[in-house]
Amino acid sequence: MSDEEPQQTEWETEVGLSEETTYVAIYPSRKHAEQWMEEAEEQGYGSRSKYLYELIQEARAARQEGFLAYSQNESKVEELQLQVEQLQDELEDARNSEPGEIDIEHEEFVTAFLTDRYQEFESILKDVTGSGVLTGIVKDAVEEQLFDLAEEDKVEYKQGYGWRLAHDDADTEAVEA
Repeated sequence: MSDEEPQQTEWETEVGLSEETTYVAIYPSRKHAEQWMEEAEEQGYGSRSKYLYELIQEARAARQEGFLAYSQNESKVEELQLQVEQLQDELEDARNSEPGEIDIEHEEFVTAFLTDRYQEFESILKDVTGSGVLTGIVKDAVEEQLFDLAEEDKVEYKQGYGWRLAHDDADTEAVEA
């Protein structure tokens, strides 16, 4: 670029461009060109050229403020992609869990029992166990384990009496109340 003032070409004079205006060509795909034209019309621009000029100026300003340089933001994009994958995994886990099942390892479970005041661990634990929230979790785990043990003939169940350790001796039918 030189320090000399650019001279207006005959073509620019012919179409009525001001001396401050010049012609710049870009070669987008037809799809993008059509999309830009639609956007320009939707937003009330008189021409696609004016619309693109303003978009470019906005993007330049954003880049100067550090909002746009893709090469600088690649690590942020990768970080966000990992976060999205983790959230998708959590969503899948939630979909596969039983209705009403509570994940006690999730931070929201624990923070629900905290306040803006300091609390000793024992106090928090007392609040958690006293809330009844764990009852369903413990009940389901114990019940599942009992049925698994029954399938392996390690425990027995008798209607009206409940569960007990299985006896090897079939003659022993002592049922304790």
